[in-house]
Amino acid sequence: MREIATLDYEQLGLTPERFDLGETPSPPQPAPRRGFVRRQLGARATRGQKTFDALVGVALPLVCLYFDPIVFRSAGFGFGAPLLGGYRIFAYAVIGLEIALLALWLALGERVGEWGGMLGGALVAGALFSLVVGVVLLPYSVVGLMLLIGALGFSPFLAAFVYWRNGRRALRASAARLGGTRRTLALAFGAALALGAPAYAHLRVAHAVGHAVEQLTSGDEAQALAATRRLKAFGWIAPGEFDSLVWAYAREPGAAKKERLARAYRELTGGDVETRLRVLND
Repeated sequence: MREIATLDYEQLGLTPERFDLGETPSPPQPAPRRGFVRRQLGARATRGQKTFDALVGVALPLVCLYFDPIVFRSAGFGFGAPLLGGYRIFAYAVIGLEIALLALWLALGERVGEWGGMLGGALVAGALFSLVVGVVLLPYSVVGLMLLIGALGFSPFLAAFVYWRNGRRALRASAARLGGTRRTLALAFGAALALGAPAYAHLRVAHAVGHAVEQLTSGDEAQALAATRRLKAFGWIAPGEFDSLVWAYAREPGAAKKERLARAYRELTGGDVETRLRVLND
């Protein structure tokens, strides 16, 4: 008995699995749950996040532009000149480009490869643009909460978040293909292209419209007719620029030239220049 008592369990042919020492293994611990912000900015987008981004970053801007009563265009109803009407061409170009790029990223994701650097830079630039527009509109949005449509004034802040989130993900997707320096350059080039190309288009159209208006006021009848034809070509992208005709009409002392400007404005917009002048002066 004394010899058996001195034997350990291995000498008796028992294994730890067969010889239970009474120790119970601790249950597996669940992975710590990430916070809300970390989930929203994670590298992988969930299906719900993609749906939200498509609605807020693609559909909602189009809805806002369609119902826009005062930001980039005036829809009447007693509103005066648009708040940002002078930047309409630039804004429309940026918004259209950002919608297209976000849709491309949501459709392809990491398959964009090294192009994610430029794409991410362009989306980050779109986030900055949306944030600036939201800040400019903030006082009017707060007042406009009394009307249902006033709530749309806060949509640029949501769009800014969506473009920022997807821009970060696109930049992260390009990290495996681009080094730090190349990715920084791609980001800068994408941002410059997203804002620079619309700015260039805006300046070119504004210059052409300004030159045509100058010919309407200072040229002869033939030049005025040619200028009106050129302005018609810009009617679908730069109707807000036609307010310069209204101000030229207000400054013009000669009755003949005032009639020429009024006729050109009616032909271009279908409206009355005197009525528009009263609206702009309100």
